[in-house]
Amino acid sequence: MKERDLSVHCRVELSDSGWQVDSKALVVLVARIAHLIQPEIMAIPGVRHAVAISCYFVPGSQMRELNRDHRGSDSITDMLSFPLGYAAPGTGWVLGDIVICMDAVEGKAISSGNELDDQLAFSLVHSVLHLVGFDHTLEHDRALMEHREEVVFAAIAQGHCSDVARRLA
Repeated sequence: MKERDLSVHCRVELSDSGWQVDSKALVVLVARIAHLIQPEIMAIPGVRHAVAISCYFVPGSQMRELNRDHRGSDSITDMLSFPLGYAAPGTGWVLGDIVICMDAVEGKAISSGNELDDQLAFSLVHSVLHLVGFDHTLEHDRALMEHREEVVFAAIAQGHCSDVARRLA
């Protein structure tokens, strides 16, 4: 049986003046991730052939506030996922929003010895998986999510978009 075609709509908003983001490259990356997890997306009740994801790039101060308000952690994190899950005319099923702090992504990349683009791609995979219901609170769920992250990232790492984001001088 042929998989149904999946249309991915991605909205990008940049409010962090310290970074430049190639919106087209980011949209391509998010669409690749969505297509790689298409079985999980298509299993969501209500999803037909189109999904929407919004990506918001924010400075560290705003990320700290969001993390404190929504997770009770007074710290900066690389990304926060906000699953929404509703149908919207013209865009299909709204999976949710991803809030991204490039300063924190860069910090993770440096501390782990990864390239910035690889860290951004891996963190996006993690966040999109949260939008479709993956979690890592329980050890069993963590193992499932980590395995799926590794499989999807390995597929993306073979020719993923580079230079999606760069720090402005």
